[in-house]
Amino acid sequence: MTGKTILLFEAKSGSAPEGKRSTLGPDDIFGAGRDIVWTASGGVSTGSVHWDGKISISRFPHTECLVVVAGRLVLYSGGSTFHLTSGDSVVIGRGEDITAEAEAGTRWIFCATTAATSSTQGVVVIDSGVALAASAPPPAQYVEGDTPQCRQFRAFSDEAAGFRAGVWATTPHVRLSRPHPVHELMYILEGQAEVADADGTKTSVGPGDAIFVDRGTINRLSIHGNLKKIFVIAEGLET
Repeated sequence: MTGKTILLFEAKSGSAPEGKRSTLGPDDIFGAGRDIVWTASGGVSTGSVHWDGKISISRFPHTECLVVVAGRLVLYSGGSTFHLTSGDSVVIGRGEDITAEAEAGTRWIFCATTAATSSTQGVVVIDSGVALAASAPPPAQYVEGDTPQCRQFRAFSDEAAGFRAGVWATTPHVRLSRPHPVHELMYILEGQAEVADADGTKTSVGPGDAIFVDRGTINRLSIHGNLKKIFVIAEGLET
């Protein structure tokens, strides 16, 4: 655990924190280019992947949500082809038969879980332009000022693995300090926000930036203007 908000990718500079070059297991087809920045019990991890080439696997060994931040990644699965460029996101379900092909310079951020899954859902696209439905705002005791209007679309959900992903949007608001309830990767599509950790460290993010907050990290969130993000939530195990 870090107890800190991690700026996983900064769009302006194209930079990311240096991680540990490691695989998620012996059958991790992207392991040669995977940098793990954070990991916890329950098989949850996050970081970035620099990878190019072409490779196939009959059973993808874990569940991984990825957001491409540079280059081009093409996935072939179930008779469908998925062309992914900067800002595009998919979830690859555990057990899926896929072929991956990427050009030189391709890079993505990821949040993955090696936990057992309830079902194979294939490759699921997270459409940033999907229609969103009303969703619950943060608990009133943690909101400063007016209650925000929040909307959401859950594109992928595997409750057995405690892994969910989709798109979430909100009107401006300030959420007071509280321990973050889950492990969460956030890729900002629209708007600006600032996260302040318990020690006063502030992380500002805008479109194209990605941050990760692990469960239990105490933080305060200030959202300036309407905000829209891709979210990936991983439950993991209590520690």
